[in-house]
Amino acid sequence: MNNEKQTISKEEAAATLKSVDSTKRDAIKSFRIPLLLITLISLSYSLVVFSWGMTEHDNLWALGMYIGMASFGIFLAFSLYTFRLLGIKINILPRSNERIKSELVSLLIFAVILIFGRQFRVYEGIEYAPHIAALISGGYMAYLLYKYPTGEYLVGNQK
Repeated sequence: MNNEKQTISKEEAAATLKSVDSTKRDAIKSFRIPLLLITLISLSYSLVVFSWGMTEHDNLWALGMYIGMASFGIFLAFSLYTFRLLGIKINILPRSNERIKSELVSLLIFAVILIFGRQFRVYEGIEYAPHIAALISGGYMAYLLYKYPTGEYLVGNQK
């Protein structure tokens, strides 16, 4: 390889950046978290949502919530470790404005599901509200982990 400093044209630089972006896009699209790990992460989060909705005065469901939080953390650490073994660096904190917006929207959706699952059971008397909230949140978590495994929301080819 030649280490001499050379100036490149604007077109060559644009082509190089496009090539790097294409390589990154292909690498992210080609890798998926194993389905077992996606299932375990979403089930553990569902357990947290369900247990939160069912708790009353620190009953036994609080233990389920703690177990769900611990298993969610462990399974999430396994998925990050899987990425690390494959050489993919995951940015935990969002850096782009688009990712910040999408993460805030996801956070808002999960918070609304968590709060309403409990409130409908406690104040409205709908006994199956935590079941529905856990099902929706677990499904949404599985969708996000399958569709966007690295958290990057890649924009299609722009012209």
